Amino acid sequence: MYKPHPLVNHEDEVENASDRNMQRGNVHALQMFLLTTFLLLFLAGSVFHPKPFALKSKELPHDDTKYDCNITLVESIPIGLNYTPNSPKFMSTIEAWQQLLDLSKTSLDIGSFYWTMRGEDVGINESSAKPGEEIFQRMLDNGKDIGSKIKIRIAQSSPSSVSPNMDTKLLSSFGAAEVVTLDFPKYFGSGILHTKLWIVDGKHFYLGSANMDWRALTQIKEMGVLGQNCPQLTTDLAKIFKAYWYLGSNPNARVPNSWPYEYKTIYNSEQPMLLNVNGAFIMQAYASSSPPPLSADGRTHDLDAILNTINAALKFVHIAVMDYYPLTMFESRIKYWSAIDNALRTAAVERGVAVKMLISWWKHSDKSMDNYLRSLQDLTMSHRHVDIQIRHFIVPADQNQERIPYARVNHNKYMVTDRVAYIGTSNWSGDYFETTAGVGLVLKDTLPAMSDSIRKDLEGVFDRDWNSTYAHILI
Repeated sequence: MYKPHPLVNHEDEVENASDRNMQRGNVHALQMFLLTTFLLLFLAGSVFHPKPFALKSKELPHDDTKYDCNITLVESIPIGLNYTPNSPKFMSTIEAWQQLLDLSKTSLDIGSFYWTMRGEDVGINESSAKPGEEIFQRMLDNGKDIGSKIKIRIAQSSPSSVSPNMDTKLLSSFGAAEVVTLDFPKYFGSGILHTKLWIVDGKHFYLGSANMDWRALTQIKEMGVLGQNCPQLTTDLAKIFKAYWYLGSNPNARVPNSWPYEYKTIYNSEQPMLLNVNGAFIMQAYASSSPPPLSADGRTHDLDAILNTINAALKFVHIAVMDYYPLTMFESRIKYWSAIDNALRTAAVERGVAVKMLISWWKHSDKSMDNYLRSLQDLTMSHRHVDIQIRHFIVPADQNQERIPYARVNHNKYMVTDRVAYIGTSNWSGDYFETTAGVGLVLKDTLPAMSDSIRKDLEGVFDRDWNSTYAHILI
């Protein structure tokens, strides 16, 4: 039999116990209320804001899958530019674009700077314009083939007096393509869409230096890459075009502070895609883009792709670009821009990496560029192990070719090292990486001294050009 403690009132004890039980119940109810409220807020955020916060590349999912991809280098060799018989030779840009049109079954997306695919676009009657005109006609005929019509979308830079983009107006008016224009000064104060990119059926692509210009097929030296039956890499490149299309198709669109989930990538310099290239060798690959505000989460900036490639070189860096300036050239005030210049100097001086630069020279070249190039080359005399060599590549022109405006130039934009091949769409000055849209493709050998790879092919192209009669020592 229970007996209460003589100093404790039993009724008070029962009431206190009841109060304590009520307090515990209230605390439990409050905890459940807070938990329920948090879950409701979380679910509401998931419904109304399905885009997750930005993830650092190290936090992105890892992918060790090896994806099949057929890749080949693609070149335009200007009429009259001839190499020795046994020199490396690859598919022409004409063939590559024709193949992509042949492969197109449902869709063709093109990111472009400008369009002059017909001789009349530049005011001349020129037989070498025929390949460009034939490709343009195939696209124009897409408006007539209702039964087999493919969806062509074109994102282009704003027309100018030099390039009024009459071709895309025709394509649009004939129902052959949807066309949007990006006004870069509206987004960044200056800049252009300088990309040259084809995406076909989410499986095939072209990326390189060739503009949508008949001269890029027969009168200008170009370098690019053709990817066929390569859905994983093509889909990743398509995300870059997707950003262009979003900005161009909505007149009120603004560059977001953080791009939505569907624009982001898991493939970058820290985690490249693994490609089984041509069924013969494994390479690491990723696509880069510029300027940084157009790069969604996970995407390596184009400048960083170039710097990473230079910084990882062990033996040599070979560069072929039209223009090279450690400046921003197209802003109201010129600024010194030393990112790439410093990386090259560091590689040569600190690591003994041999640097060769093949820079274009034509009637529109700025003579001041040579001053910056000489300052690089002069480092060769500073220490015995420093080796920086620079040459001009000059495309010859006869009297008839001289009359073709903005032609007869080496328009390449690539770099090859002992480990990596980089093919891009940008000239090498600050504006192209800060306010101008471009893309790059990085392909890295997975084994040392691979004798058969895209990188080795590109090294052969550079050696061919460097040792040709068209390369002239910078003096």
